[in-house]
Amino acid sequence: MEIESIEYTLWIVVGVLTIIQLLYTFILYYAPHRRIKAERKEQRSLSGNPPGMSVIIATSDCEHLLEKHLPLILQQEYPDFEVIVVDDNSKDDTRELVGRLSEQYPNLYGTFTSDSIRYISHKKLALMLGIKAAKKEWVVFIEPDCYPVSNQWLARLARHCTDSTDVVLGYSNYERKSGFANLCYMYDTLLQQLRMLGITLLGKGYMGIGRNMAYRRQIFFDHKGYSRHLDLERGEDDLFINEHIASRRITADISSESVVRCTSANVYTWKGDKLSRLFIRGKIHGMQPFLLGADTLTRLLLFIMVAGGITLSIMHHWWLSVGVIAALWFISLGCRIFVYHRASRALDERLYNVSLPLFDIIQPCWELFFRMHLLVSSKRAHLRRKV
Repeated sequence: MEIESIEYTLWIVVGVLTIIQLLYTFILYYAPHRRIKAERKEQRSLSGNPPGMSVIIATSDCEHLLEKHLPLILQQEYPDFEVIVVDDNSKDDTRELVGRLSEQYPNLYGTFTSDSIRYISHKKLALMLGIKAAKKEWVVFIEPDCYPVSNQWLARLARHCTDSTDVVLGYSNYERKSGFANLCYMYDTLLQQLRMLGITLLGKGYMGIGRNMAYRRQIFFDHKGYSRHLDLERGEDDLFINEHIASRRITADISSESVVRCTSANVYTWKGDKLSRLFIRGKIHGMQPFLLGADTLTRLLLFIMVAGGITLSIMHHWWLSVGVIAALWFISLGCRIFVYHRASRALDERLYNVSLPLFDIIQPCWELFFRMHLLVSSKRAHLRRKV
């Protein structure tokens, strides 16, 4: 191949990858901000007859977390809700804590799982007990290490509980802390959440995450709950919604008032959560996981082609190619900074203006690392535990 042909090929490959990334940026990642602008014009308010909501928390040995987070949930400004805490054989004083708080908050209830259960995911069992105990039309899920940042959390989710909706998703991320590791956790979660919420707002919703999610209680019974996947330790929200809820009936609330923060950010919880999500993703039906995976792959390929193309161009003194390739890279990066900045501000999230180029490079690398780790690791950790 002649040198000129190699040079032009570099332009074409980098250009195509840049266009693909721009499409992802302005169609997928910009969807949450488009919803925010639309809702500002609508000024949608809570209806005069809001649906009843049952908040369900499955917990095990999390007394110190519940002591901090339960009051924030119980103090929601919402006319009709209850909170159900399902204790999965805690060794601490969780039951005593729930008993004390229920004296102050009459809409707080507690129940517990049997310690004789051996061959079923205890989290799924706890959630099933909570859903069966719920008395309201909608069930809302949050985890014990998480808390809503606003007392309007339930009201924001309820705005979307219409006749045409079966599932409402909200944004969740880790709590802000100092250190580079926390930046990594939060950036990765921001990216995954914008993907999930963005594709939902495009009418292609396919899953949910039980840290901040609501759906109609009756749907659970209509489809026999988690019976199809009792052999899995996780995936209670992802697979249930993927298999039983039509995409057009899934929506999301995008606002700082419906944000949920999680306090358990460390390398072990992040790694465990990533591996579990990747394992469950392999069982999800539909093209959405492949489309989202293609985003990561093309972003990694774009960086490789940019770095390799600029290096090759400098070696052969193709200064025009250096400028063209660098310009395409900066256009792609600048557009992502613009879109991420808009979404982050709306969600009261960290701004990654300066550090985004670094994370834009290393995020696909750690995603590839986790995928390779899952391939060579044992699958037993993701299956039900026989204890």
